Amino acid sequence: MKLTCILLALLSLLTVQGQSIKAYKSGPRVLTFAEQEYGRAQVKVKSGSYTLVAYTPDSVFSMEYGIDDVHPLYTFRGDLRLNRAACDSIVISTDDTIVMRVMHGKKWTRERPYMGQLTIRPFLIYLEAIVKVPISNYIAGVVEAEGGLSPEPAYHQAQAVLSRTWLLTNLSKHAKDGYHVKDDQSSQAFKGVPHGKNASIIQSAVLATRDSIATYDNKPIIGFYHSNSGGMTTLPHVVWSKELPYCRAVIDPFSKKGSRYEWQQRILLSDWSAYWSTQGVSMEAEEWSTYFKSINSTRSSHWQINEQSFKLETVRRHFKWKSGFVSPLLEGETVVVNGYGFGHGVGMSQQGAMYMGSSGFTWKEILDFYFKDLSFTVVDNL
Repeated sequence: MKLTCILLALLSLLTVQGQSIKAYKSGPRVLTFAEQEYGRAQVKVKSGSYTLVAYTPDSVFSMEYGIDDVHPLYTFRGDLRLNRAACDSIVISTDDTIVMRVMHGKKWTRERPYMGQLTIRPFLIYLEAIVKVPISNYIAGVVEAEGGLSPEPAYHQAQAVLSRTWLLTNLSKHAKDGYHVKDDQSSQAFKGVPHGKNASIIQSAVLATRDSIATYDNKPIIGFYHSNSGGMTTLPHVVWSKELPYCRAVIDPFSKKGSRYEWQQRILLSDWSAYWSTQGVSMEAEEWSTYFKSINSTRSSHWQINEQSFKLETVRRHFKWKSGFVSPLLEGETVVVNGYGFGHGVGMSQQGAMYMGSSGFTWKEILDFYFKDLSFTVVDNL
């Protein structure tokens, strides 16, 4: 019986992995403009040929457009109509570029360029758009959205490997909703296919790494990365309570060269005290000043106050700090929070990796600095 259970568990694991690889190769379905709700969207196929298929409650109809045909600009509202017919969904398929923008408040967002298949569907009084993107275009788009201002190929290669690995381990994240990932920071930032000044460098970097992923013990890792470590990375269990054997905390001098190395926030002592009173902590100004001087100057996961333990990640979210690596002090009636880094601090620091790339390090050396005991393989070898 025990052997049977083990075999069934192994079979289930292999099935899930096989499904992830299949979805990976066919290209992820990405929920676009996920960070905002919108009831108006404009879509246009820039050039070439395409097919539009509209699904109504009663029928399905399609339209074919050739290279020489006029390509209309479609404007959709929350009730999703095409030629006055209410639609359950509209699907546009093309090998060329689809541009899309949405109404945010009273203004149109910037256009985002996509390649692949775009599905628009109503969601309550709003719209949702899901784009099915070829894998190389998706990874290149993530790399640009995450760090496209850098011209360093080695950084882009390291980011491509981590982004590809992260995707492979998260393809089931939103499967029940009809897509795999979102295009915002809750998944990976993706603002369309590369279209900035470093687009060609990024595309070349992605192609250079082929289908390479990072693994530990023959399994894809969770490819954590963040903007800037503040000079010191941290471990995942410090932030999220989960230990991972391939993560490590390192002194990171490379991040100190980045624009997001330091930041500062000023909080009124009354606002600071009001928050802590909700946590059962009541201290006078002099007590806070004394406590601040006792705080360790390195990264911490918790603060011990009056024999109580408080997780810094929770405090960070409340005050909207850029990181949990902080050194506060009291100036009169103001708490001055001197912070270091940007993001959770786990895994690869993007700005640190950029500086390593400009200093001659390869993408493998960059990842080996921020992680430990990694191996690298291609998706087909899993």
